[in-house]
This record gives sequence, C-alpha cells and structure tokens, in this order.
Amino acid sequence: MMETIVPYVSVAEARESTRKVQVKGQLVQGSVQIDHTRLQTRFTIQDAKGDLLPVVHPKLAQGNIQDATEVVAIGQMKGDVFVAEKILYKCPSKYQGKEMQEYQESSQ
Repeated sequence: MMETIVPYVSVAEARESTRKVQVKGQLVQGSVQIDHTRLQTRFTIQDAKGDLLPVVHPKLAQGNIQDATEVVAIGQMKGDVFVAEKILYKCPSKYQGKEMQEYQESSQ
C-alpha cells in the first residue's frame, strides 16, 4: 500500500526525489505554453518558499489552465524538468467553494 501513496513535497524535495511525488504551487503567469505539434503543455509553478519548477505535461491541457491560480503536478523529475502525468488546477471563480479541476488523459 505504501507504494501507491504519492506524497506532497516542496520544489526542492521534488528535485531530489527519484519517485513519483505531488508538487503544489502558484502558476507563474505567462508561463503556459501549449504545443500542438508535440501535444504537450509546459508551465512553471512557484511553491510557498518561492522556488520555481518547470513542468511539462505530455498532453494538451484542457480548459482554462492559463487562468489557474494553483496547480498540483503529479509526476517526477526527468533531468531539470518535472514531468507531470497528471495535473490539477484551480481557477478563480465567482462561485464560492469551487473545487480544483482535474485533468488526466488515459495513457492508452
């Protein structure tokens, strides 16, 4: 069971980890790049300590990720980039209590 738990870590801890982790941070405004040729989404998040993490998601993000305020990236480091197999993001809303939107493509 312990192998299925994916811990939340800071950007610094994610950079040192060799296993799958969850990193939460603020989306750096203007960092979202959706590459329709490579079918991937790139962005940068900043954690509570101010550390920046470049993230690549090997799918095209759906919805309004550019408007996200918070992002959770689930995956692991590959070199200097965090490769997220799954991303969750929260966008500002006029509706109080709106939950984070989840985006995950099946790997098939």
